[in-house]
Amino acid sequence: MIDAMHFLLVMAVLLLLIAGWIVLKSNSQELSEKTNRRFADTAGINIDGKKVKQKVNRVNPVEKLFWRAGVNLNQSQLVGLIGLVILLAFIAAIYQGIVLALLIALFAVLMMYLWLWQRARSRIKAILVQLPLFLDQVLRALSTGRSMESALALAVSETPNPLQEIFARVLRANRLGEDLGEAIQEAADLYRVQELYLVSLAVRVNRTYGSSVRDMLGNIVKMIHDREAARRELRTMTGETRVTAWVLGLLPVLMAVYIMLMNPSYMLGMWQDSSGQVLLIAALVFQSIGALALWRMIKSI
Repeated sequence: MIDAMHFLLVMAVLLLLIAGWIVLKSNSQELSEKTNRRFADTAGINIDGKKVKQKVNRVNPVEKLFWRAGVNLNQSQLVGLIGLVILLAFIAAIYQGIVLALLIALFAVLMMYLWLWQRARSRIKAILVQLPLFLDQVLRALSTGRSMESALALAVSETPNPLQEIFARVLRANRLGEDLGEAIQEAADLYRVQELYLVSLAVRVNRTYGSSVRDMLGNIVKMIHDREAARRELRTMTGETRVTAWVLGLLPVLMAVYIMLMNPSYMLGMWQDSSGQVLLIAALVFQSIGALALWRMIKSI
């Protein structure tokens, strides 16, 4: 019991140190971004330097995931969430042992990742829905003789989030001295949207070789509509396969819940026995592997 408590204490200290480092780093970046925006808006000065132009590939994966999900790191919320996980793990270690404490901590991290991943996926779907109309507005603005930057700014003012937030950051980076094509490329790297790569390529080709950006953007809009129609047709054709995968993935979990409701002493007796704990943990691991395999198979269709 003492070893378990010492282990949890060390883990709590490490998690609090990591949380403090993340909070300090996010506050520093927010202050730098506000300062640069103030200089650009009031004095029209482009601050040049490596610290101002933060590349997406220099951002750590955790921060990328939060950005992609549209969740702003908040100091009190982050510290409170980590403290809650530590408290639950500490209580579980006192009453049930270190194994359950580690399982609770891993489960909390997994649930947080799945929630962020789902939010990021929803935002990417919203981006793909908004992008054709956004590009149509850019094309109409270009036809009136505006520049590419001015056309993007006009379209951004009439576009809701999340696409407004993305291109507002792109235009802000462009005003601070970054190339427009590279700024869109960084947004594409962050959100992993292939259509944004094509927009970035069209802008860079136009800047380098002087070709018509209107024709390329028009072709991108047509391609997006064609891909969306093909995606809807594919989902209709593979509906039965996806339902089968969901049934196979949820059946063991539902059976375990049914056993717990009908005969709780059966599962608790297994957990209190050392060999039963091994079997339950092995079943959880194999269930996770099977669910991941089914998910990858469905995603590849």
